[in-house]
Amino acid sequence: MENALEGRLWISKADHSFLGQGRIELLRQIGETGSISKAAKAMKMSYKAAWDAVDAMNNLAEAPLVERSTGGKGGGGTRLTPYGREIIETYTVLHEEHQRFLNNLSLRINTQEGHLRLLERMTMRVSARNQLLGSVVKIHKGAVHSEVVLRLKGEDTITAIITNDSIKSLDLQIDTEAYALFKAGSVILSTDLDLAISTRNRFEGTVERIERGSINSEVIVNLKGGNTICSTVTNESLDELQLSEGKPVVALCKASNIILGLQ
Repeated sequence: MENALEGRLWISKADHSFLGQGRIELLRQIGETGSISKAAKAMKMSYKAAWDAVDAMNNLAEAPLVERSTGGKGGGGTRLTPYGREIIETYTVLHEEHQRFLNNLSLRINTQEGHLRLLERMTMRVSARNQLLGSVVKIHKGAVHSEVVLRLKGEDTITAIITNDSIKSLDLQIDTEAYALFKAGSVILSTDLDLAISTRNRFEGTVERIERGSINSEVIVNLKGGNTICSTVTNESLDELQLSEGKPVVALCKASNIILGLQ
């Protein structure tokens, strides 16, 4: 019996999964149907999982791959951006080359009648719901800790407080690209747009969608710059704030809750 090699092609950014065959197929379905709910149904995945994948891709990409459209016969929907279509074409070429490589390697293994030991590099997967890409625009050093400011897409900024040892270990400098990671539970929402609070990170946006659970709910906030932030709130808080899609909100997150990572 001949040996055969199989593998899947994934494109990652700083050890964060960015694009794979499943996500590319999801993008194709969105492009064909103009609806994320129809695309999710075709992929046999939940509506929430589809949106989570789209948010992850949009936040990690240099430009949005998917955007909402308004108006039209159906009252709006979801569509691919030109950059999203370009990404699909690029991935298709890479996938074909990847398959050709695996086929050639399989032939080589069988010709040599040997065994190939495949070593997989262990990668760390981060549980933080929010992963935003930016570049360092300011480093304010203190005695022990430093304040690092990243500029995100659309001129939004986010500030992290990390140790000076971490600054040195990551070799952070002005213009260094880095990822800001933070949990959804660390994001506080308010409908008071004039709220005065000492929290370092303050983002204005609108509620894009709400995923209500039995106890807690996930609220996805679309920022003015094009990024999205996820916040976990109790259903009681959700009702008290009277949150609904399209409602303006302020998302707050302490600088000490932000973790920085490099590609």
